[in-house]
Amino acid sequence: MVVVVFSGRVVCAHLLTCALLGLSLTGCNDDDPKADGGPSSPSSSATREETNPTPSGDPSGSGSPTSDVPPATGPRLSLKGASLRMPEGWHVFNDESQIAVVGEDPEDFHTIDLSVFPALDQNATIQELARATQKTGGYPRGSIKPPTTLAGKPAFNVAGMVGGRYTEEFGLLHRGDIIAVEFAFYDGISKAERERLMQSVLATVELP
Repeated sequence: MVVVVFSGRVVCAHLLTCALLGLSLTGCNDDDPKADGGPSSPSSSATREETNPTPSGDPSGSGSPTSDVPPATGPRLSLKGASLRMPEGWHVFNDESQIAVVGEDPEDFHTIDLSVFPALDQNATIQELARATQKTGGYPRGSIKPPTTLAGKPAFNVAGMVGGRYTEEFGLLHRGDIIAVEFAFYDGISKAERERLMQSVLATVELP
């Protein structure tokens, strides 16, 4: 796992490892070809198209905002190439980096990370990004969820316990950059609250 240190605190930057490695499938692939329901090493353009499907609905329950969850209206996290809004009451913890910005809830228990950085593999599929994220981000096996959407575009979704916190990450390849939104929660928030919070934030993601 690669980490970025901001003001003495450690913020996870899971996808950065794979970006630097060019998303080499030999370095970032999941060892289990069944982990996301498909082959671990697509070898042709046809296979790439099949493994980068257009999501139908929201199988994960959080990747695509639903009409009954209003978009978040709090402070903005913004980088060149992507932005989002956090819930009211949250605050920007650090915006000094050009590749990652972090927001926290009022009690500093839960975090939202937005990261944008160049991808060396411009043809990576969302399945390859998901496998890379699972392996380098410290997620347990079986953490890859069905594809979803981010700003209306097909995106990967990985979720599980990482470092004692429930962590869920959404990402895609957009105009040569890997863009990822990561939510990390400590205990004290119900699954329903967690899902509504993620939906409200994901509804505000913009990719200029």
